[in-house]
Amino acid sequence: MPYTICYVSTITNFIEDLDIKRLFKNFVEKNIENNISGILLYNSGNFLQYLEGNEQDVKTLYYKKICVDNRHKSPIVILEKKINKLYFSGFEAGYVSILEKNQVRNLKSYLNLLNYLDSSEIKVLTKTVNSFLNDR
Repeated sequence: MPYTICYVSTITNFIEDLDIKRLFKNFVEKNIENNISGILLYNSGNFLQYLEGNEQDVKTLYYKKICVDNRHKSPIVILEKKINKLYFSGFEAGYVSILEKNQVRNLKSYLNLLNYLDSSEIKVLTKTVNSFLNDR
């Protein structure tokens, strides 16, 4: 059964836009290599990341890599549980970093479609993502 962890964190240092793009590209490549799907959002010095995949892989990534990464300050888990299906494996490349306004629109459209699945975790994720991207 698939597993998810969704968290928010604050960056520890100012990051230039070019560095964020490189960082996000690296995240996408590594997560796809490790069969992790999801989204990574950045807004006003904060990250929101939704990870989904095999339970052990997701937990290892979050607890042994993300939590000890000094670029994050005070990560807070919003959602952690077994889920019925992988919701983002079919979205774009299966894992996407959202930086541009058109990507935000595409993500919001995708989440609106997922809301028809009547899944409690999607409703929580949709509400969280929309509030995180409130000004975009």
